[in-house]
Amino acid sequence: MHFKQIIRVTLTCLKKISWKSPRLLGGLFITMILIGSFACYLAAPMNAIAVSVNGKQLGLVFNQNTADTLMASAAKEKPYEMAYTNITISNANYLRSALRPNNVEEKINQPYDAYQFAINGTVIAVLPDAEDIDQVLKEFQAYYVKPTKDNVVTSVKIAEDVTSSKTTAGLSQIQSPEQVLKSLINHNSLTVICQGKYTETQKIQYDIITKKDYKLGFGKKEVITAGSDGSKSVTYSYVQSNGKYSEKQVVKETILQDAVTEVIAEGPTAKPILVASRSNSCSNVVDYALGYVGCPYVYGGISPGGFDCSGFTRYVYAAAGVSLPHSSFAQYASGSPVGRDELQPGDLVFFSTYARGASHVGIYIGGGQYVHAFNYSTGVVISNLSAHSSSYLGARRY
Repeated sequence: MHFKQIIRVTLTCLKKISWKSPRLLGGLFITMILIGSFACYLAAPMNAIAVSVNGKQLGLVFNQNTADTLMASAAKEKPYEMAYTNITISNANYLRSALRPNNVEEKINQPYDAYQFAINGTVIAVLPDAEDIDQVLKEFQAYYVKPTKDNVVTSVKIAEDVTSSKTTAGLSQIQSPEQVLKSLINHNSLTVICQGKYTETQKIQYDIITKKDYKLGFGKKEVITAGSDGSKSVTYSYVQSNGKYSEKQVVKETILQDAVTEVIAEGPTAKPILVASRSNSCSNVVDYALGYVGCPYVYGGISPGGFDCSGFTRYVYAAAGVSLPHSSFAQYASGSPVGRDELQPGDLVFFSTYARGASHVGIYIGGGQYVHAFNYSTGVVISNLSAHSSSYLGARRY
C-alpha cells in the first residue's frame, strides 16, 4: 500500500469517528491528564546519589545502602576507589542513569574516555579528565611551595616535561587525582624548582666582658650592666628543589635591636702558690699579693686603682698588719737582711734598676718567683728572679 493510500484510508476512518461522542471525549480527557501528570513527574526534581568509581561517574542510586549493595557485588575486590555525592536531579535523568543489578557490572567493565599523564614521555598514570592533571600539578607544586608575607616566591617551575593525551581505559586503569598526587609525592617523581626571597628574624647573642675590681673580695663578682640579646632581620635569596635548599645566600641584614654587652666586675681570683712559710702572716701576704696580678701601674700609686712598686708592697703588707714606708729605698733600709739562698715567701726582694740603690722592690712568693708592680705596660706581674739576676740587690724580712 502506497503512502498516499494510507493517508486516504486514515482520513476516511477519522471522518467516520463521532467526535462529539461523550465516551470519546472522556477518554481523550483522561489520556491528556495521564500524559500531563507523567510529564510533570519526569520533570520533577528528586534527591539521588551519584556513584563515581576512580573519578568516573558510573550512575545514580536512590540511597547509599543501594549503592553499597550494588558495588559490593560488582567490584569484586578490584582496586576501585568509590565516591558518593548527594545531588538533585530530575526523575527523567535519574531513570536514564540509574544503576541496577542488571547494568552495574556492564558499566564497570565498559571503556571510558580518560587522559594519560606522562613525564618525559613515559605514561605514569591515567586520570578521568584533563583538568585532573592540571589539578595534580597545581597541588604538587603547592605541597612544596608555600608563599607567605616573609617568603616571597619569584618563580616556580617543574623541571620535567609533563604532557597529557586523550585515551580510553577501563575503570581499573583510571586513578583519582588524590591517588596520583600521593604517588608522585611518595616517589619524588617530579621536581619543583622554586626561587624566591625569605626573611627571618634572628637573635644576636650578647657578649660578656669581665673587668677586674680589686675593691671586691676574693672570688666575688658583681654585674655592672645586665646583658640582653638583640635581634636582626636577615633576608636570603634561595633556590629550592622540592622544598630543599640547593642555593641560599644572605642578601640583606638589618639590625632591629642592638645587643647589650653584659659587664661583670670581678674581684681577685688568683689562687695562692702553696709554699712553705715561716709564719701565717707571711703566707697571708703572698695570697693577698697574688690577688692583684693584673692591676695597673701608676707612678706613686698606693691603691688597686694603680700601684708603683713600693706602693704595692706597702699596701699588701698593711693588709697583714705590717706598716712599711712608701719608698723602695726606705723599705730596703728598714728590714732585716736575708741571703738569696735563704729567701722565704713574703720576703721583700730589691733591685737596682733606673737608679743606683734599691730603686725597685717586689714580694718573693717562692719557687724562684716574685710578684711586683713592674711598669705601665705590664702592671702587677709575676717574674722569675733569674731573669733579673743582674739587677738583684738583696732581700729584707719583716
